[in-house]
Amino acid sequence: MSRYPFEEYARRFMESMTGVYSEETASKISRRYHRMARDFRTHFESGKISTTSPKNMTPEDVKYHLLYRKGLGYSKSEYSHEVTALIVLFDFCENMAVRTCLRKYPLCKPSKGHVRLPSLEPSAYRRIEDRINEVASIESDYATIRSYAMLAVFLGCGPRTKELRFMDARDLDTEDWVLDIIHVKGEDTYGEPRSVPVPPQFRRILLRYLELRTQNNPTGSPALFPPSRGSNLYLVGNSIRKILSVACSDLGIDMNPRILRRTFGQHYLDSDIDSIESVSVLMGHASTQTTEIYYARRRNTKAIEEARRTFRTPGGSNTPTDDVVDGDEPDAENDEDGAGEGIRTLEPLRTGS
Repeated sequence: MSRYPFEEYARRFMESMTGVYSEETASKISRRYHRMARDFRTHFESGKISTTSPKNMTPEDVKYHLLYRKGLGYSKSEYSHEVTALIVLFDFCENMAVRTCLRKYPLCKPSKGHVRLPSLEPSAYRRIEDRINEVASIESDYATIRSYAMLAVFLGCGPRTKELRFMDARDLDTEDWVLDIIHVKGEDTYGEPRSVPVPPQFRRILLRYLELRTQNNPTGSPALFPPSRGSNLYLVGNSIRKILSVACSDLGIDMNPRILRRTFGQHYLDSDIDSIESVSVLMGHASTQTTEIYYARRRNTKAIEEARRTFRTPGGSNTPTDDVVDGDEPDAENDEDGAGEGIRTLEPLRTGS
C-alpha cells in the first residue's frame, strides 16, 4: 500500500460496485473520492489527521475533515453527499469511524432539512406551450425543431436526463401517444420502467421532429435524439444542455432538465390529477415522499378548495364550492410547509420492451 492509500481503497470500492451504480453515478462518485484524497493528503501533511487510510482513520480524523468541508460553505445537499460517500467507503473497509463520528459529534451530522426547488410559473408553462405550437406550424431549421421537441419531452413527460439520453425512437408510440421510459435511474437495482402519456399540445412538434430526424442521423442511431456528429449512438449530458439552449434563448427563459421535471409534476397536481400518488408513479418515484419533498406538492389554494368541498351547512348539505370568504383568498404560489409520507402502490400505466 502506498503512503497515501485513500485512492487505492476508493478504487477497490468502486470496482466492487460495478453494475450497481450507473455509469454516470459511478463517474461522479469517483471524482468525489479523487478530490477527497487530495483533501486528506493535505490534512495529513499539515498534521491535522493521523493517517490517510480509510481503513485506519479515527472518528477524530473524520470529524476534522467533515468540519473542514462544512466550513467551506457548501449546500446541505452537497455536504450530505460527502457524508454518504464516506460512510459507504469506510463500511467497505470495515471501519466504523464515520458512523462513530456522527454519533459522538452531532455537529457533523447532515441537516435533515429539505428545500423544494421551484418549478416554472404557470404563465411560463403557457408561453412554452404557445411557442412550441408556433414552431411546429412554421418552417424552422432542424436545430430549432429538435430543441423544442426535446423541450416537449422533458416538460410533457418528465424524464430524467439519463432517461431521455437513452430513449429510442421506438419508445415513442405516436398512435396511442404514450412514451415508454425503459432505461430508468437505478436501472437493474431500484428503478422501474414506466409509461407516460404525451399531452396533445406537444404531439405536433414531435411529429415534425420525427420527420427530420432520419435525415439528421449520420450513425443510424436508434436514439430518439441521436447525435448529429461523431460515432456515439447516444447523446452525452452536455449535448442535451446545448440542444435545450436553443429553445431557452428563443423563449428568454432559463431552463434545465431538473426544473422541467419539477414543472411536469407540479403541472399535473395543479391540473387536478386525482392524487400525489399518480404523479409519483408518472415521475418514477418509489415513494410519494420523494415527490412531495423534492419535486411537487398540492398548492395551498387547491388544498383549501378540496377542504371546502367537505364542509356541511347546519342543515346537513354541502356548502357551495365557489363561495370565498372575504379576506380568505390564499396566495396561489404559497406552498405549505412539510411533506406527507406514503408508499407508491399504483402500477405503471404501460410497460414497454
